[in-house]
Amino acid sequence: MRVDLFLKGYASYRVDGAHASALFQLLKAENFSPKYLKKASREGEIRFLLSGKEGERFAQRAREHELPFLCEKRGGVPLILQHFLHSPGLVVGVILSLFLFFGARLVAWDVRVEGNVTLPLEELERELAACGVFKGCFLPALDVDAAALALRGEDGRVAYAAINRVGTVVYVQIREAQSALPAASKKPANLVAKCDGVVTMPLVFQGLCLVSEGEVVRKGQILAGGVIDTQNHGYRVTRAAGQVLARTVRTYTVRAPLVFEEKRYTGEEKKEISLILFDWRQKVFKNTGNYIDKCDIIEKTEWITLPSGEKLPFGYHIKSVAEYCLVPVSRTCAQARAAAEEELRLLLSKECAGRTVLQTSVAVHENADGVTLTCTVVYEEDIAEVAEFTLQP
Repeated sequence: MRVDLFLKGYASYRVDGAHASALFQLLKAENFSPKYLKKASREGEIRFLLSGKEGERFAQRAREHELPFLCEKRGGVPLILQHFLHSPGLVVGVILSLFLFFGARLVAWDVRVEGNVTLPLEELERELAACGVFKGCFLPALDVDAAALALRGEDGRVAYAAINRVGTVVYVQIREAQSALPAASKKPANLVAKCDGVVTMPLVFQGLCLVSEGEVVRKGQILAGGVIDTQNHGYRVTRAAGQVLARTVRTYTVRAPLVFEEKRYTGEEKKEISLILFDWRQKVFKNTGNYIDKCDIIEKTEWITLPSGEKLPFGYHIKSVAEYCLVPVSRTCAQARAAAEEELRLLLSKECAGRTVLQTSVAVHENADGVTLTCTVVYEEDIAEVAEFTLQP
């Protein structure tokens, strides 16, 4: 194949040998320049090539002269470009490939924040974006020192910030400011009972202890006073501190009905799929349907990663909406009791934190509606709480 024909485009034609005379007259009259003109020995057919524009003109003239012909093949650069332009997916793929090849190294693929303990990552990312550090930012224009200084000025909770570039990844290292411990209050205070109980061990190390072991106290009663009579020098005001351990009694009630509503999924599900490029997001798919009243919403974002573990700035976000309905369900007394016992176990595991369990008793009551557990627990716990007061002049 000649290079000039491939660049301009070509078409291969075939004409029956019986029309050879009419063909040659047409080629001569219209001043066509056929290439690779030859006659097949067996079929008696004449075959030749014409450039793209000549081929179009030949086809038009042959139809006008009623000369039968057959176009066997077309090719060349113009035809390739025509197919290319009529394939949007291919065009997008080539453009994306060119972008990745030439421009991807000039933008930040990822921003990784390290060192934050209490500061939410979402807040830091918003502050960094305001300072010009975000996925897709133009790396040659990024001044990492100025951005780090701006972050420290933007958020007083950041004591130190350093920003470094490694390839297409921007690393942000921060150190949170150490919040000063609140100064101990100097106001005078009493220790009062936060609930009823029987004192088992008063451990008051500051102030005047007003209770003794075995004494019954009520909620709000003063356990240790912040006003002390010094006998010889009048009254001294202080801030009572310490612990007062006491036996307390707490009652918990858990009920498990025999008929209850259970969540069951109907199978109806809607989905929204969005493509993500850096921080740009475009929705590409969404289910249509009626409004869903009761549903669970699950959202998931996935980023494409290379086999080496490098995360690319391309990903997708899927939002799933699963419909459910509440269906009445019946159970036996034994099943209801088991469910109530499990709920009570979880409740006590939370309530026992910071307390010592001395005794536990459970009363079970069953009727036509369900099972009720009444649990009485005897604890030993610190019942003292600080109550500040102000002296009147």
